[in-house]
Amino acid sequence: MVLAGHAVALLLIALCPAPASADPEAIARLFVKRVQGGDVAGTKKLFGDPKLRSQPRAGDDAYFVYESGESRNLAFLLGRPFDVGPLSTRESRSDWFIIDGTLYAQVTVPLSFRPERYQPYLLPPQTAFGQKMPFSAFMNFVAAPETELRDVPLRLRPGVEAGLLPLPGPRTAVPPPPGPPGARPAVSSSEGFGLMGMPIPRDPAPVLLPSGEGLTPEQLRRILPRLRRSTLELYLVRHGRLGSFAISQFQFSEFVVTTPQGEASLKVKW
Repeated sequence: MVLAGHAVALLLIALCPAPASADPEAIARLFVKRVQGGDVAGTKKLFGDPKLRSQPRAGDDAYFVYESGESRNLAFLLGRPFDVGPLSTRESRSDWFIIDGTLYAQVTVPLSFRPERYQPYLLPPQTAFGQKMPFSAFMNFVAAPETELRDVPLRLRPGVEAGLLPLPGPRTAVPPPPGPPGARPAVSSSEGFGLMGMPIPRDPAPVLLPSGEGLTPEQLRRILPRLRRSTLELYLVRHGRLGSFAISQFQFSEFVVTTPQGEASLKVKW
């Protein structure tokens, strides 16, 4: 009888609806709205408990500034006008849902950008992280931007002029591994790297012509790929039947940029 009673109780728990709370799509829409409005504090409130999710070493603030070097980054969207397409949601239950009541949701958010409003420029990795670049290598990137998939959010910039990013401060280099006894000590350089060796985004470094002169900002604006569409994926979790959905992670699954040759798709794997 006791076992039968427990079985009935578990069945009732499984069938009873959870208390009303904001659904995943509503949270996703609010998240995007707050990012568009430049509301960092409000956006951070939509993330779940840091104890129950992964978080950048510098905290959630790292998601909103280029200089953090955090590759999952929203700085290129913060306070900027862009269009939001129809959302789609997939939900699933935990393997122990009857006991823990945990629900998962993935909300796909299509974003699009118009040149008359806002259409960020995509820099090649070298110039985005402060390294000079020969014109020939630069044009190879422009012709095939999909060949460079690393740190795309950090390379999307609202402009190409100096002054968008603060000047780099003191940097922490990753210590070199110890060598064998009697060996010459290895030298560790912190140039271009921040905490734990992460690259530091910089204002665009010069693109050098064969003459040694650099391309002007106006020339860069005419040549660089520009973002046309992107797909934002938000992952939410509801812990327990009395809990509410909160964002546990986000990422961008695709970026589509316009180039002089047409459109190029950058499908990112995290």
